[in-house]
Amino acid sequence: MACKIETGIVNDCSDLLRVGGISKTFWIGYLSELDTQFSLAQTADISTIDFSTYGGLRRFDGNKFSHSFGSELVVAAGGNKSYKQSFVFKILTNSTADDLVLQDLNLGNDVFVIVQDNNQKFFILGAGNGLSAVTDVQNSGQTGDSDASDTVTLEGQELTKPLRFEDTDYQTTLNFLVANEI
Repeated sequence: MACKIETGIVNDCSDLLRVGGISKTFWIGYLSELDTQFSLAQTADISTIDFSTYGGLRRFDGNKFSHSFGSELVVAAGGNKSYKQSFVFKILTNSTADDLVLQDLNLGNDVFVIVQDNNQKFFILGAGNGLSAVTDVQNSGQTGDSDASDTVTLEGQELTKPLRFEDTDYQTTLNFLVANEI
């Protein structure tokens, strides 16, 4: 079996202008709330999300420079390969209702996350198999300048790297996400 690439990747100078990190805002949804599952064919960017009647996105706003996502190639002992996608976010919980939101999120196993990087590009993590919480750490800290937020890590095994999501342009994509918040 020969698994070969068909083309290469060529960058020009404008491709080098990139800012690391992701936005403070992200959205969480559930694969079970989609009428049509995400295509993993990657023939183009995902351009729409087909929610069921009661489906939608839950918006989270944390602090700037407090979230990250990644994708890591995993090679199993038998030689099969997949991508471990992970999303780590920090969020301040200010009420019992906020605590319940995180507790419920920690029980989900078909979670997908939409993140925006600092270059106005959107990515979908967990689009095929979903993500699930592997850690949720809350600390009080010891001093006044300590981190007192919850740090949650969502992970999942996927057939692809995170999918790119764009509906025409940046503003149209952002408007779509906001319009589908529940």
